[in-house]
Amino acid sequence: MSLAQRIKGLVGEPFAGGQDAPAVHVPRVIDADDHRVRQHSPSALLFRYLVVGGLSIVIDVGLLYVLHGIAGVRLAVATTVAFLVSLVFNFVCNRITMGGSATEQLTRHAVRYGVLVVVNLCITVAVVTGAQHAGVSYLLAKLGVVAAATCWNFALYRRWVFAPTKRRTGVQSDLTAVPSDDG
Repeated sequence: MSLAQRIKGLVGEPFAGGQDAPAVHVPRVIDADDHRVRQHSPSALLFRYLVVGGLSIVIDVGLLYVLHGIAGVRLAVATTVAFLVSLVFNFVCNRITMGGSATEQLTRHAVRYGVLVVVNLCITVAVVTGAQHAGVSYLLAKLGVVAAATCWNFALYRRWVFAPTKRRTGVQSDLTAVPSDDG
């Protein structure tokens, strides 16, 4: 929303023909953080989500390769560090992308994101190990879980993890002109 549109919304339309009309107080419900809310289409959010996810995978795999393959760090340590770095990157970027950058919501977002990470990890371990015991390739199972998690994570990020809080709204008096019946 442009500055001109915000001012117009606060001040209202000018009177027709420059005539003065009596002012009447009309209550308006406004959201204190309305200026920070960004509206994006679901397809734009999905595109950004997929880009962030792709970059997270590149960071995870690339850092794993650098740490273990080049620097010789033990595999378990390199895997953990690479995963955690990509996890932080993913959280920060998706928080910004989904419009949840308000500072007062950081703890709530981080806790919900952490809960989702733990749930995703449990599901991934169960599916991958279960598939291996059933004779299915663990890599194929992993790809299937990643594809499914990509879908449910997008929905959960928008509707739960980074969803805006229900804010109390205040009533603000606004002077709005009402035409006179005096002709």
